[in-house]
Amino acid sequence: MQRHLLEDSFIQHGQTEWQCSVCYHENHPAKRECLMCGTPEVISTGVTTSLAADWKLLDRSFLLDESAESQAALAARNRSFHARRLNEMNLNQRQRDSLVHEREAVTAIDMEEFPRATNYIDFEAIAALPFRAKVRWFLRELGKVAVPWDEGHLLLKIRRDAVLSESMHLLMLVPAADLRQRLRIEFIDEPGLDAGGLMREWVLLLCKHLFEDSYGLFQRTHADQSGYWINPNSRELHRDHLHCFQFVGRLLAKCLLEGQLITVHLALPLLKHLLGVPISFSDLEFLDAELHRHALWLRENEGAEALALDFTAQRQAGDGTVVTEELKPGGKDIPVTDANKEEYLTLLLKHKMFDGVREQLEALLQGLYDVLPRTLLSVFDYQELELLLCGVPSIDVADWESHTDVRYLHADQGFKKPSASERNVVQWFWDTIRAFSQEERARLLQFVTGTSRVPAEGFRALLSHDGRVRRFGLQLVPLGAPPTGLYPKAHTCFNRIDVPLYRSREELVTYLTLVINMEITGFTML
Repeated sequence: MQRHLLEDSFIQHGQTEWQCSVCYHENHPAKRECLMCGTPEVISTGVTTSLAADWKLLDRSFLLDESAESQAALAARNRSFHARRLNEMNLNQRQRDSLVHEREAVTAIDMEEFPRATNYIDFEAIAALPFRAKVRWFLRELGKVAVPWDEGHLLLKIRRDAVLSESMHLLMLVPAADLRQRLRIEFIDEPGLDAGGLMREWVLLLCKHLFEDSYGLFQRTHADQSGYWINPNSRELHRDHLHCFQFVGRLLAKCLLEGQLITVHLALPLLKHLLGVPISFSDLEFLDAELHRHALWLRENEGAEALALDFTAQRQAGDGTVVTEELKPGGKDIPVTDANKEEYLTLLLKHKMFDGVREQLEALLQGLYDVLPRTLLSVFDYQELELLLCGVPSIDVADWESHTDVRYLHADQGFKKPSASERNVVQWFWDTIRAFSQEERARLLQFVTGTSRVPAEGFRALLSHDGRVRRFGLQLVPLGAPPTGLYPKAHTCFNRIDVPLYRSREELVTYLTLVINMEITGFTML
């Protein structure tokens, strides 16, 4: 079954989703907190805000130009968001300041025509749909762009010890149109057929290398150590850094196309750039909280002259030295005053969000839109895009259990009912997972499926290599000889764990805990 054909089981039982009063996300009836913003279901608020008329629009954008239908789709999406979501989203973000809108483009991309073009789609109506409905639409449209498995697919043969360099070299050689084919991974001199597990491990390894601080493409934001922003010093560390960023864009597109989840979180402004949505002054807080605090004080107070500022910005270079860059020609000789501080803050925001990473961002977007039509992403907001890229932030055991296929030990021998010992092991398994922390649950999910995150649609949407749904599997097996026969074994290609028929709950907890705390990489058909 394809992902877009999945039906919500709660609808069949007469239940309905509840709408968050803060961000308007439609939540599963079993959820007690909003998946998007964390607001409890019981909270209701009548406080709303709207886009203030006196917000100052910046004069140009750094984002890429597109075809007429793309611009129409983006405009429609923005109108829909203003009416449907931004009123409360702005409250959450404390967005009270200037917006950066798409106006002039500093460059243009010659976009290929995609099959079954989306010229006549009502993007405004799609953008106004609940998230689940938008995801179903998105998956249907991806199906029109993607090349079916039986019509052709790519095989990437790489060495594990050179996974990044060889993957980048090979994937960047592939024409953009061919990247819409399904991708299979083969690690040279290792056993295993990629039925999904190797692809997930490949994505995990690439994310680990690409986002390492030492690699130099991305850096953790000052505001949120778990969010990644483009490193403005990347050119100092990589002569071909733009080639690397284009590869990152292609990788993100492949993950979206094939339903793979990335293991890192992108900073909020970077998510907005991927979508082409407005950047606000308050977004600066998500990159550098201290700079945002100082800029906010300057905006709201008089006496700018006493601070002895000029129209320059500073950054720390890769070697640790401080580099001063002018925000406008002759900026080092222009003092900041109360009369010109708005211009200074506008230029400072543009420098931080655009000009300082202009080339890198352009290359990343080029790689992304080489593979995916920009219009397909235009219906989502940044929170929804993060869910698509990273999956659900927490693991719901009830959802996990309800979408698991259990296969008992003697199922092939015609036994209709499991034995008492089999029922006990299954019960102990779920009791143990309920007692696990979120980190331990993520480790177990990583061990079994190759990814620590759950798709945005929940466990019902776990995938195999060909984009078809493959449910989580719990297979009971005989207790083997120690030591290896006592450990649970994972088949990441099939989203299945083999659990021995343990004699006690304590025994199951011991060995399940051991395997999730091992550093396990590499394919083995255990």
